[in-house]
Amino acid sequence: MRVGLTYDFKEDYGIETDDLIFADFNYPVEITYMEKAITRNGFDFVPIGNMYKLMDRIKNDSLGCDIVLVCDEGISSRNREAIVPALLELNHIPYVGSDAYCMGLSQNKYHTKLVAESLGILCPKGIYLEYDPDLPPDMKDVGDQLKENGLDYPLLVKPNEEGYSMGVFLVHDEEELCNALSHDFRHYHEPVLVEEYIEGKELFVPILGTGRDAYALPPGMVVSADGEDIPVYSVEDKCFDYSHDEIADIPDDIKEYISSASLSIYRHMGCRDLGRTDFRLRDNKEAVFIEITPRPGLCENGPFETAAGAVGKTYDDVLKEVILGAAKRYGIL
Repeated sequence: MRVGLTYDFKEDYGIETDDLIFADFNYPVEITYMEKAITRNGFDFVPIGNMYKLMDRIKNDSLGCDIVLVCDEGISSRNREAIVPALLELNHIPYVGSDAYCMGLSQNKYHTKLVAESLGILCPKGIYLEYDPDLPPDMKDVGDQLKENGLDYPLLVKPNEEGYSMGVFLVHDEEELCNALSHDFRHYHEPVLVEEYIEGKELFVPILGTGRDAYALPPGMVVSADGEDIPVYSVEDKCFDYSHDEIADIPDDIKEYISSASLSIYRHMGCRDLGRTDFRLRDNKEAVFIEITPRPGLCENGPFETAAGAVGKTYDDVLKEVILGAAKRYGIL
């Protein structure tokens, strides 16, 4: 079977490699690692590239693969992660991963939070601020909203429709909050969430499969280079390897809760093949849902390889499982 791979790098869009304003893209080493695993599993690897290169291949009838593993992130739209699945679906091309609706919904952190809360999943308290082109923002109005919702410093600020911790700030007073809001409105032109800060462990739950067959791998946690809890899982941590993943050292009831909650929202949103949820653990006894990522990174020693290793699976096993699962769904096997 010929497996195509969509991916995009910063240079595809003329973004400097050290730019942290826009950082949610693939890395060449990640794609090379995936290529080797795909080949070791006996598949033929077909590099495609970003959404524009995919579109050209479709137009020229030169796709050259049986199924597409979707790993690109897209750019310049709140629909950026939904574009490739929609394009593939429109052209009746089999692909690995969640569909356009699921990707678009998960891209909107506030809407995802509403879904999670409707399922009884604990989420952080917060407020939703519409994009305000007038800078600085009206801090009296923001302060009133914070007070009405029982929020006090420190607070976490993040763009509503971005990923990879881009534009995420931990703020301790009104001046820092104003600066963070101004930064995110200026650079991302979209709504911003201001939420309570939850001090504690950064947890994740990798999920494999689709529908009733979906299952959670052992929960993991992100720790600093010296093995300590990280205050905020920042874009710097992710870009400069200031942190690493481990199997979570947490109480069994917390493991059961976050695994169950993860599968609940994963299935409800119609995620397919693979995904990852993130939580923060408050006082080592209360797990708070942060977000779900239906297109998680598959980097070396990342969440999936770490969690799979705990149950005797390798990175190659995970990749083969998600590819074959999608192929079965399309009747390719």
